[in-house]
Amino acid sequence: MGQDIKQEIKKFNSKVNLDEINKAIKNDPNLKNFKVTEKTLTNISQWALDGKSQCEIAQNLELTPAQWLYLCDMCPSILKVMQHSQAYADMVIAGTLFETAVGGKKVIKKVPMKVHDYESGKVVGEHYEILEIEETTPSNPYLLKFLAEKKLTDNFGEQKVSDYSKFRDIVDSISAEDEEAIKEIEG
Repeated sequence: MGQDIKQEIKKFNSKVNLDEINKAIKNDPNLKNFKVTEKTLTNISQWALDGKSQCEIAQNLELTPAQWLYLCDMCPSILKVMQHSQAYADMVIAGTLFETAVGGKKVIKKVPMKVHDYESGKVVGEHYEILEIEETTPSNPYLLKFLAEKKLTDNFGEQKVSDYSKFRDIVDSISAEDEEAIKEIEG
C-alpha cells in the first residue's frame, strides 16, 4: 500500500471513536471476545482497497456473517471506513488511468552503459556505468478516446449530450501520427 494511501486511511480512521465501539460490543454475547483496534480498522481499510467483499472481510476477522452484520449495525462507522477506502481506491485508479491516457509524466530510468578506458589514446579496458535517463511517457490515444467517449460522459447525466461535444474535441485533437497508428493497429 502506498505511503499516501496509508496516511489518508490513518487520517480517516483517527476520526473513529474506538472506545465507543468497544463499549457497544462489550455487552453483546456474540461479540464479547472481539475488540476493535486501530489495526482492525487499518486491516478493514486495506481489505476494502483490495476489493474484498464484506463476507471475506468477516472471514478475515474470524467473524461469522451474522456477527459481521451485527457489528456493522451497531457501529456504522466501520462501514464508513470501508466506503471511504473504496472511494479513495476509485479516485487513485481514475487518476492513474487519466495520467496514462494523457502521458507526459517524467520517468527516470537507470541504464547500464559500457564505457571504454583509455590510456595514451588507446583502449585499455572497459567498465559499466549506470546512467540516469529522463524520459517522458507517451500518451495512450486508445485510453484517451475511451475515457472521453465513455467514462467522462457517463458522469454527467442530463448534460451528457451537450458535454459530449466538449470531450469529443479531445478525441478530435489527436495528432495525425496517432490517428495513423490507430488505423494501422485496427487493420
